[in-house]
Amino acid sequence: MYLRFILIATFLILSIDLYYYRALKSFVKNYNSILKNTLKISYWIFTLSTIAFMFFAASYFLEQTPPPKFARTYVMGTIMIIGVSKLIGTLFILIYDLIKFIIWIINKTPSKNNNSENKISISRIDFIKKTALIASIIPFSTLMFGVLKSAFDYTIHNQKLKIPNLPNAFKGLKIVQVSDIHSGSFISTEPLEKAIKMITDEKPDIVFFTGDLVNEITEEVLPFMDTLSKVTAPMGVYSILGNHDYGDYFYPKDDLESKKHNYDLMKAVHKKLGWKLLLNENHIIEKNNERLAILGVENWGSELRFPKLGDIDKAKKGCLDEDVKLLLSHDPTHWDAHVLPNHPDIAATFSGHTHGMQFGVEIPGFKWSPSQYIYKNWAGLYSEKQQQLYVNRGLGFLGYPGRVGILPEITVFELA
Repeated sequence: MYLRFILIATFLILSIDLYYYRALKSFVKNYNSILKNTLKISYWIFTLSTIAFMFFAASYFLEQTPPPKFARTYVMGTIMIIGVSKLIGTLFILIYDLIKFIIWIINKTPSKNNNSENKISISRIDFIKKTALIASIIPFSTLMFGVLKSAFDYTIHNQKLKIPNLPNAFKGLKIVQVSDIHSGSFISTEPLEKAIKMITDEKPDIVFFTGDLVNEITEEVLPFMDTLSKVTAPMGVYSILGNHDYGDYFYPKDDLESKKHNYDLMKAVHKKLGWKLLLNENHIIEKNNERLAILGVENWGSELRFPKLGDIDKAKKGCLDEDVKLLLSHDPTHWDAHVLPNHPDIAATFSGHTHGMQFGVEIPGFKWSPSQYIYKNWAGLYSEKQQQLYVNRGLGFLGYPGRVGILPEITVFELA
């Protein structure tokens, strides 16, 4: 599977690079020969190095051993950033070729007014081809800024959450939600230490973790156990699993033994951290003879490629009809597909998963991200039929090792 993916990626990279190379040649054609040749050779050395690295990384996956973390996170991230930047640049070359073709058709079309003096000059549009290189600098600079500045720019979102029929004992309760840590993307504990301190400084009554502790396998989190174990709360830390926590993206589909090992180790990790892992079950918090039900389900996503293991009916067993129920479910599509139509007694659902695509714009009165073209509910608070959903933007990152506009989030709720 990995080899097929790498072969497809190689074909796409070479196709883009061959096309983009035309812009480079046009841009440097007036440079002196030494500089011009140096830039051209460097261009192809980088391209071939990218392909070689992908085959190197694939060999690790074929042996079921993750490649070195720095290479996987930042080398692949840089390759992705450059690839996206080149892709945007090629759009200008496509525009150039389209205009060039139209001009060629016009010039070839017989006309009594179409003499040699009236023919349109193709050289006049050469600036479009040269602009491709400049156009690539904008996304490259933006995405690199997101890596160097915003990846660990943890942001606290304060959210008052009005819960119908909330018992008086729980009014003013402070809940901190964290999601999508993706510990496999961290190469040191320092950023997580900063985030954990921000969480503990809030002095929450309860902490929710809504899935995706790792990228691929449970072993990724082991170096961060001491740091994560500092997350505590007097009424408990409650956690669930996300789609990345099952080992499905690393172990072959038929390797059930390895997946079981991954699952069992993941449960052991949550237990050692002191987190109450809710696997289609609930925990009742009692205070002053009043109750609050915390439900947690395994991952359920509407897309075919995501596990569909969440069982809300099972998670409700032992709850009373009158209990105020708060649900932890990693994928927000679960809310639309099952919570709203079938479980009107669930007051609020807490999700993550989308990361807000780690890219977008959020300013007062305006919010946009490519994520909204995939997910109906992708960041922040949503409400319908007196039920609420909060989608956390995630603490970590995956794939692209940065954030642009959509910053890593720690959510602080006050129940009312």
